[in-house]
Amino acid sequence: MHPLSYPLPHVRYGQWSPLESILRKSANLNRWIAAVWTTAAWLGLIVLDFVTGPSLSLNSLYLLPLCLMTWCVGRVAGLGAGIITVVVTLYLNGFGDGLSAQASSVSTAVAGWNAGMRTFGVIFVIFLVGAFRRTFDRERATAQIDPLTGLGNRRSFRRESKRLQLAALRDDRILLCGIIDLDDFKAVNDQHGHAAGDDLLNIVARTLVSATRPYDVTARLGGDEFAFCLAVRDEAVAERKASEIHHTLIAAMKTSAGEPTCSLGSATGRIVDDTLEAADKAMYAAKRSGKSRWAFVKV
Repeated sequence: MHPLSYPLPHVRYGQWSPLESILRKSANLNRWIAAVWTTAAWLGLIVLDFVTGPSLSLNSLYLLPLCLMTWCVGRVAGLGAGIITVVVTLYLNGFGDGLSAQASSVSTAVAGWNAGMRTFGVIFVIFLVGAFRRTFDRERATAQIDPLTGLGNRRSFRRESKRLQLAALRDDRILLCGIIDLDDFKAVNDQHGHAAGDDLLNIVARTLVSATRPYDVTARLGGDEFAFCLAVRDEAVAERKASEIHHTLIAAMKTSAGEPTCSLGSATGRIVDDTLEAADKAMYAAKRSGKSRWAFVKV
């Protein structure tokens, strides 16, 4: 049989199990809010454990708030809660051994071993959840970054622009959004090779970052298309900034093979989606007017 002739499992991307959905949603919770809720659940279990007594074991249930504490708040908080949980449960339920008032025939040595194993199990689970959270955060961050230029991708641009929109509304500022498209980028690849095309994309990315502020939003939307979103005081400042960005990009691109150019469409507004749509139309208008141009409109 050919190595690829066997049927592959059908994968439905974007479909998550209930547990995955809970983890993804809880990952965005405010740390303090998450700490309050998980601590409340944890204390509730302790009260229930006290009421039910040592005859009914609730040990496994303690892992739920401990794991959520570690996932949402951090490993240190999870470890602290975990150690307290072990001590409290051993005190409430007895060690089932020669270390407690409810001592049975179990020797002190065995009792110490059992308590140590319980502590090890809790700490191991907390470290495991903590490692999984770090891996989750790294992969989520990587999924928001364009691998070639290091800029944000389309998904992160939308998210960060929405965040900037809220900040601009709070500070009574307007948004300046811009769409940049490289002119005849295919010709650069055809005439000078894909390495030259990649170099050009990196030049544009570095120049765009240097022409904006650290808290502005920049991204490579895909192919040879870039975008930026800034909060500015008024339309006059926005127009000057759009002109400055285009001039800086053109100057930087002259150092690349073939001296390519770019077209820029920019717009001001208060709503990201409407402003980006206007900027995109302005960019195509700039291209129709002869390329290597920039256009500015008000929403």
